[in-house]
Amino acid sequence: MDSHLYLGVDEKRMNRLHYKQVIKWMLVITIFLFLGKMVWENWNQVKEASFDFRPFPLILSTLIFAFSYFIQIWAWYLITLKLGIAISIRETWESWFYSQLGKYLPGKVWLLLSRFYFYESKGKSKKAISIALYLETATILLAAGFLFLIALIFFKEIKVFGYENQWEWLVVPFILAFIFIHPRILQKIVNWLIIRFKREPISLTITYPDVLFVFFVCILAWLVGGVGFYLFLVSVFPVSSQHLIFLAGALAISSTLGLVALFAPSGLGVREGALVYLLSFLMPSPIAVILSVLTRLWMTLIEMGLIGVVYLTRLFKRSVEKGNLHGKI
Repeated sequence: MDSHLYLGVDEKRMNRLHYKQVIKWMLVITIFLFLGKMVWENWNQVKEASFDFRPFPLILSTLIFAFSYFIQIWAWYLITLKLGIAISIRETWESWFYSQLGKYLPGKVWLLLSRFYFYESKGKSKKAISIALYLETATILLAAGFLFLIALIFFKEIKVFGYENQWEWLVVPFILAFIFIHPRILQKIVNWLIIRFKREPISLTITYPDVLFVFFVCILAWLVGGVGFYLFLVSVFPVSSQHLIFLAGALAISSTLGLVALFAPSGLGVREGALVYLLSFLMPSPIAVILSVLTRLWMTLIEMGLIGVVYLTRLFKRSVEKGNLHGKI
């Protein structure tokens, strides 16, 4: 009888998970249907748009955007170094790129868990790994929001929220965010939780200037990625260079919204919707839809390409090591 009871409970859980997955994908599909409807109803604007493929800006944009990933890895490495859990540079960028595959699964937790288990397998402290992942996530999100805030301040003619001084309401959340990445505050919060579970308290070795430096490295990553994004747009559609900072902020905040949208694998639909809304201040909405979808494909191909390079490099290194071993024998 107990076995039937457990089977019934497991079946209910599976059904709930199934329904959740269906709802999540329905939300994603609804967003894309809405975007598709926008293009369909304004097809004349699409036909009259001055699309012009330019291969050189496309190649340059791809290289620059790919480089922005390595700046993000640098930020992660700095965090692990200051927390005393750093591994070799080669292992760092391998584990970082492989963990990015977790973005394409619903829930986003796989991105963090894959790197957590990799560092744990290297004998690193679980507490320190958790704090490192928190700091990485917090600084990259905060940097994206900060860059978007700067874009709003300098491009006042673009009224994203529809009123003057639209950036003012963002100041308080940013101040709070800067407080919660302070190591002393973070240490107190973590130790309060740890003590409740009767574990040994921790002492963070990373300083606030260290965290702020990582934060500025993350801003640099978003800026470099923004330059790549601008060049990508220019490779297919004319966009003024005076909007470069706004475009960098738009990409950063839309990517951030996609990251925090737990229901959407890799922010699918959410990032496109936010990017369409922001690009529509610079161009007709149906053009913005097409460019946002092309941006998704472009970014995904870059990510997959980099992960592929990492994998092939590892295979090549293994084959060389095996060849040297056989040569010695």
